[in-house]
Amino acid sequence: MTNEISPSAIDAPYAQDLAVTLQPGEAAVTVALPFEERNTMYGHIHGGALASLVPIATSSAMRARGAAAAELCTVSLHMEYVRAARKPVVAETRSVRRVRELEFFETRIADADGNAIALASSAVSQNISPGAAEVAGPSRGPLDGAPPEVVRAIQEAIAASPYLSRRRVALAGAARGAVELSLSAAPVNLDCSGGVHEGAVLSLLDAAGATCPWTVVPATAGAGGATIALHAQILGPPPAADLVARAATRARKDRLQWVDVTVMSAATGSVHALGTVVYRFNEASVL
Repeated sequence: MTNEISPSAIDAPYAQDLAVTLQPGEAAVTVALPFEERNTMYGHIHGGALASLVPIATSSAMRARGAAAAELCTVSLHMEYVRAARKPVVAETRSVRRVRELEFFETRIADADGNAIALASSAVSQNISPGAAEVAGPSRGPLDGAPPEVVRAIQEAIAASPYLSRRRVALAGAARGAVELSLSAAPVNLDCSGGVHEGAVLSLLDAAGATCPWTVVPATAGAGGATIALHAQILGPPPAADLVARAATRARKDRLQWVDVTVMSAATGSVHALGTVVYRFNEASVL
């Protein structure tokens, strides 16, 4: 695989807003993400921005062979976060196998010093049909049971993140063990076909999964945590519509929480992505 890719491979408004660039390479598709405030939260690159590099790179590889952007969909992605990224990063993506309409990839993300930041595997489908999948979504009943101080803390954390603010992410509801975040179909979140970019979907999923644990564990002085794994399934090309992600804690053990996330159309409730986030609290958190 080579990087003989047309500039249109990364000209989606979403990728441009992240300032993603293609790098020369022979054995892999390589994309770079600068360390800029707009891509950060709490002083390091947001996990959603890192996850976005995977579909950007894989679609670049497939589009280099003539696949149309509108035909591609990341049907499964699994990502492990090794450490926080406080420097520019590079994602190297290699094709593992192609079979019929599916192609399997592995991606390694490293910082400017060569330190491993994240590892990912993904499967991309070509010629997947448009429209929502047939899946039972979660209850859309109101989430309004969280104490005011919890709601305020979540809103302040989102507002303090340059990355989530640029994505137009907002708190839509919260209760103990559950949270709902919204994402606007603003131009900065769109792909070349006019739908919401897969990277924006992954960012919403990650944000909801990482926010949900804080409805159970109080935000005390020195408390913190991080997503250590994200698994996502995108059920066809995302629509050109505002989205919401409803997250619910499914299991807790020691400093870990497993959170299920469903991404839906804000208007119709149709389901467009499913995922699980594994979140770990630091030692200062009061569990």
